[in-house]
Amino acid sequence: MTKPIRVTRYPGARAFLSATERFLHLAEVENNLMLGIAREVAKRGGSPVAAEYFAAALTGHEVVGCAFRTVPDKVGITRMRDAEALALLAADVAVACVDASSVGGPEPTVAAFAELVAAATGRHAELWMSQRIHELRTVVPPDRRAPGRLRPALLGEIGRLTPWVGDMLSVMGDERHAGEIAQERVLSGHLFVWDDDGPVSMAAWTGQTADGVRVNFVYTPPELRGRGYAAACVAALSQHLLDQGNGYCCLYTDLANPTSNAIYRRIGYRPVCDAALYSLRAPITSE
Repeated sequence: MTKPIRVTRYPGARAFLSATERFLHLAEVENNLMLGIAREVAKRGGSPVAAEYFAAALTGHEVVGCAFRTVPDKVGITRMRDAEALALLAADVAVACVDASSVGGPEPTVAAFAELVAAATGRHAELWMSQRIHELRTVVPPDRRAPGRLRPALLGEIGRLTPWVGDMLSVMGDERHAGEIAQERVLSGHLFVWDDDGPVSMAAWTGQTADGVRVNFVYTPPELRGRGYAAACVAALSQHLLDQGNGYCCLYTDLANPTSNAIYRRIGYRPVCDAALYSLRAPITSE
């Protein structure tokens, strides 16, 4: 007899990880975003903030899919192969996260999930960004070494780096304040720059899991592009992270940006799966 599927909401990240971490580790690189953020929230402790949502679809005690939210506008999901589980989790998200304006996760799951949530909340789903998740376990040094060196970003450089962070956030449709994010990343030691007589490119890391980390906030100002700074920065940071004992580095790319995808391939990043971000928009009405 087939066990019924149910959705369970968890009171916080620690309880969520206790129930789902084994499942998430089955595809650790693909699930690094969810794993890493849940681990950070659990480590931070304290009472859950209003936006937090951690849930899983289960058959008996077996997890078959997860969804989470830690900021008001974004929901993230895992891959799900059971249509009933997908529908039940989408229905729960539609109730618990009615103010969320976007959904992200692996394809093709996220496309179907976004449509279900949109229908349940009287909106429509619209593709915002097609992505690809990559992983690296061995760095391939860039063919052309750019002048400069990798180093941690300094407190005195927050003002210079804030517009760079702002550009990255705008591309992702992220509504967080760039200055706060830049300061947080610098203070934590997670934001690095490629220094060629001053910062010319940046990259950061986050999402520490049992075996690896996620590289993000890769950015070079338009006037400094084409000089190999981004490749040098990401390659050096990735090597630094591997040298710290991580088994892998992973990152997301925008499939509409062939230049960055080619750069990452050349330094050793390999595709894991496709993903996407979908916007949940109110229907256009005619007056």
